[in-house]
Amino acid sequence: MAKNCDSTKIQGGLAIASFCVGTLIACVCLFVIDPKGDIETSAISLVSEFLILCGALLGAKVAFDLKLQRFEGDLHKKVDDAIERAEGADKK
Repeated sequence: MAKNCDSTKIQGGLAIASFCVGTLIACVCLFVIDPKGDIETSAISLVSEFLILCGALLGAKVAFDLKLQRFEGDLHKKVDDAIERAEGADKK
């Protein structure tokens, strides 16, 4: 469980970093700095859009993983409670 939690944290950090870098590239390269040479704006925007897409997809996966882990924990707790109640009823 600890390994799964660590990988979820890494994926979450990667999603945030990818989204931020993609947004930063798009803003700086397309609106702030004039290109020095022959760089098509479509190439820069394509790279930034892919980074933003990667961040969005990883972020959605992390959110789903966290909800699934929470659901799994709740399910284990309910099963354990039901087993304890059944064992308590058998002892009486």
